[in-house]
Order: sequence, then C-alpha cells, then structure tokens
Amino acid sequence: MSSSTKPVQNADYQLEKLDGELLLFHPGQTTIIACNPTASLIWQLCDGQRTTAEITTLLQTAFPEAAETIPAEIDALLRQFNRHGALDFI
Repeated sequence: MSSSTKPVQNADYQLEKLDGELLLFHPGQTTIIACNPTASLIWQLCDGQRTTAEITTLLQTAFPEAAETIPAEIDALLRQFNRHGALDFI
C-alpha cells in the first residue's frame, strides 16, 4: 500500500461498544469486525485527509515502543477493513 494513500471510512459502517468490546459493523449487512483499542484508533484516523504515512507517524510518535511493528500492523488492518468494505482509498 502506498504511503500517500488516504484511507477513508465507508459512512455506512459504525463503531460501537457492546459488552465491553468494540465492534465495527454495517447495520444493513451481516458484516461485523471486532476491534481492539488500536484498531479502533486507526479506524478513527481514517478520515480521507490523512495519508497512511501520516497515520503511521502519529502512532509511532504515540507508541514509540512499538514503532518498528506499527507500519506492518497498520497495513494489515487497513487491508482487512478494505476487504470487508469498511474502507476505501483515495
């Protein structure tokens, strides 16, 4: 995935807390994605304004102890969101 790609949320998906778990779901479909707090944060940063490189830098600054693994984790998560139709890229 290009570092200049801008991930944008599919407006039909909603992030909700249910029984202590964060779930990303589409109300009209059967798609539900369980999200840990990191995935939830990445989802919230996918506003169509920030590039994947900017999101990576923000998280590496916030979590320097995980700086080496963050790029691969973001890439995998964005691809998963995209496969489920929750994200598009501009």
